[in-house]
Amino acid sequence: MTGNNFKTAAEAWAAISSGTAKGYTRDIADEMEISEGELVAAGCGDNVIRLDADWGDVITRLSELGEVMVLTRNESVVHEKTGMFGKVSINGEMGLVLNHDVDLRLFLGHWGHGFAVETNTAKAGQRCSFQFFDHDGTAIHKVFLTQNSNTAAYDALVAEWRADNQLPEIEVLPPLPKPALCSDDAVDLENFRAHWRRMTDVHQFHGLLRDFNVGRHQGLRLVGPEFAERLDVGSLRILLKKAALQGVSIMVFVGNRGAIQIHTGPIQTIREMGDWINVMDPTFTLHLRNDHISEAWLVRKPIREGRITTVELYDADLNNFAIFCGERAPKDPENSQWRDLAQSLPRDGGTKNAAAE
Repeated sequence: MTGNNFKTAAEAWAAISSGTAKGYTRDIADEMEISEGELVAAGCGDNVIRLDADWGDVITRLSELGEVMVLTRNESVVHEKTGMFGKVSINGEMGLVLNHDVDLRLFLGHWGHGFAVETNTAKAGQRCSFQFFDHDGTAIHKVFLTQNSNTAAYDALVAEWRADNQLPEIEVLPPLPKPALCSDDAVDLENFRAHWRRMTDVHQFHGLLRDFNVGRHQGLRLVGPEFAERLDVGSLRILLKKAALQGVSIMVFVGNRGAIQIHTGPIQTIREMGDWINVMDPTFTLHLRNDHISEAWLVRKPIREGRITTVELYDADLNNFAIFCGERAPKDPENSQWRDLAQSLPRDGGTKNAAAE
């Protein structure tokens, strides 16, 4: 609880903008029983400008800003990277940004609202950003200017994309329903495992789940220990500290319905603060709620070059909120140092190395 007791979204946004509010925008919105998008929209006419543009065109033009900090989050983890947009491709509702430091998979059909936001607080100073929200008002992706950004380009883009409608509100839709999945006893397990075993590319995994109409967590439960083992919930702490100590280059995937953001490279500084475990590096910051890890899984997916090993985290509702794996160039085998690290993690119940590769 933040303890703000705001009566209106406009009052709350004014306090957030000035730095006098307690807590993060998302948490304040939750307490007020509105979406974060509705709270930000309350600033329209003041320090928030509603955007009206094709989202694919927006992503393509963000390279004009130069260096930025991009942020993607969900309920359990915040992923921040500093870099530049580039190597952008848009194919219908799918967007790709493959510029290494800014590495994104974007699902633009979920992008419902966009704003240019400017705040000025004693702690953070002036901050300019583009912020994008789902149709239900949930934050999808944010792009913040840095000291090295092209502010003239930002101002020009805001002017170009400024919507005629600047009323301090948005219309939000109810959240999408959860997909109806097969019950466990309706899944042909032998066939499911056979098709998992036959994969030759990690990107075939989503198609496999779709073909058998099973959820991600459900698939891990059903496939068996050859391909998925449940880890001790404290495994992430071990993984991060070992990766930093050993200099293992890793990939960290964090996403929501509208965006997946990826870090690739080594990590260095790991800090624990209350319920949070953090990576605090110059161009990569991760803030992850340790207490949200209800289950952790070690997952193996066959590829043409062998196997890919991932560590996946799930919350109390069994939603996946973060994935970790080793850095690997296309058509190269998995980094054996990463595989050994992942394989060494304690299994649920404290057992190590419970299954052979």
